[in-house]
Amino acid sequence: KKSIIIVAVVVICFAVFGAYKFVDTYSHSYAENKAINYLCQKYDEDASAFEVLDYQQARYVRRDNGHFFGYKREWVDFSFKVKYKGKIMFVKKYNRVYFDDYQITDIQKWGTDWLKENVDENIVGFDLDSYDILQYQQNKNKGNYYIMMQTDIEEFLDSFTYNDNSTYTFYFCVPKIDPENITPYAFNIVNKLNTKLTLNEISTQYEDDGKLELKVQDSKYIDWRHIWEHID
Repeated sequence: KKSIIIVAVVVICFAVFGAYKFVDTYSHSYAENKAINYLCQKYDEDASAFEVLDYQQARYVRRDNGHFFGYKREWVDFSFKVKYKGKIMFVKKYNRVYFDDYQITDIQKWGTDWLKENVDENIVGFDLDSYDILQYQQNKNKGNYYIMMQTDIEEFLDSFTYNDNSTYTFYFCVPKIDPENITPYAFNIVNKLNTKLTLNEISTQYEDDGKLELKVQDSKYIDWRHIWEHID
């Protein structure tokens, strides 16, 4: 009789755990509540301060893996489009952790100002997306509740430029520059960056209008994210 009770308890425990895992993985309302709770704790606000405008369901997607017959199956987790204090941000679930990109515009401005002052006055911006914020939090053990300050920007850029074996582009604009001088000027910027930051793969790109724009990457194959790019 005892063994039957033990088996029953084990079965119930597995059933409860399985139900929880399913809800945690696929339930939009459960994920939204956790996302809002995360924001409330991070920004010390009531839930009413945050307006959820839309969401992207967690799911598996198929991506081309570069082989003749190949597709790889990848998990894309929840993303929420949230309005807070007049700004739109994405709140994302990644490896069971929630993070947000509310400060992405501040980071672009702080970073560009720092680069102008410490590297080259003609730098007008740099590639930046939502996941760079998460990578910084993880690389520097800040945690997902950390709110960046302007004094963190050099540390952020140093982490950002030596991250994930990725290539990052810094944009520059020099008024009335001779086209023949653009490439040498770009090499000069890279050399100056090397003296200030720990670089992995870096490129520079000349932009004649010097304008960057915050865009949204929206595809069924990836999760929503903000990305700073040059305006085409």
